[in-house]
Amino acid sequence: MLNQIYEALVRFRTWVVNLFAAALIVLPELLNAPEVLAVIPPSYQKWVFVGALLLNIWMRPRPAVMKKDVQ
Repeated sequence: MLNQIYEALVRFRTWVVNLFAAALIVLPELLNAPEVLAVIPPSYQKWVFVGALLLNIWMRPRPAVMKKDVQ
């Protein structure tokens, strides 16, 4: 059971990272709360966006291949 959860996280890590990055970028705008906006200072918000975009391109949103997979 734990092994299956680990495999799912490994295979879909790109999706998990992308969802986290999207939430990090979108939630402050949706919530518009000063506490949430304070998490990422305004001067760094554009760099977080660019970093998330580059990470998304670099990781390519597809299931990852594991070492044990047959080629």
